Amino acid sequence: MTNTANIPVFIPVRDRFSALKQVVSWLEKAGHEEIWLIDNASTYPPMIDYLESSPHNVIRLGWNLGHRAPWLWGAVQRVASDRPYIVTDPDVLPTENCPLDAALYLLENLMRFDDIAKVGLGLKIDDLPAHYPLRDAVIDWERKFWQVERMPGVYEADVDTTFAVYRPYSGLQAHHPCLRTGEPYTARHLPWYQDPSDLDEEDRYYREHASLAVSNWDRDQVAAWKHRLGRGEETH
Repeated sequence: MTNTANIPVFIPVRDRFSALKQVVSWLEKAGHEEIWLIDNASTYPPMIDYLESSPHNVIRLGWNLGHRAPWLWGAVQRVASDRPYIVTDPDVLPTENCPLDAALYLLENLMRFDDIAKVGLGLKIDDLPAHYPLRDAVIDWERKFWQVERMPGVYEADVDTTFAVYRPYSGLQAHHPCLRTGEPYTARHLPWYQDPSDLDEEDRYYREHASLAVSNWDRDQVAAWKHRLGRGEETH
């Protein structure tokens, strides 16, 4: 019988450790015992110290594979095997109202629909602060993911590497179709709550060292590929 403890969680990480600590703390509180931190060549000293002292499984890569690292390195294939699993970005934090059985709730909805590749927590957009410069762009981008209900409180929506449960044997290309859950099973993408005029040392370091190829909302302008998608153009 599947329980929270035996659903492996894979988190690709790089430099930003304050958010990661919050996410890991929530996972521990929820009863997750198999947490894998896939480090994309972090260089920020506090992150390096955190990884060295972590009681969880840490895989140190010598290069930055971005959010796809759990699959590209092969961690999912080797560890998850025939089990459902979770992949989440290190800065997606379940809300204070999100029940601790979130993984089982996502899995329940995943198993309910044979055509679904993965089910993720919905991302809140109703409380984004005015000081976040991409607030309107985020809301415009995300609102479509709250419009089509597959069943009450469960929405047909794309899911990238925000907190989601994946079907066993599904791989990197398991993108569509997907579902997201509504309240109370929601999360916050923490960078959307930052004030760029008041960044701390960690956030400044992260921005200075982040790869533009794998960081989309951690800046003050919308990524070019989102502009192209907004105009109906394909990206490659």
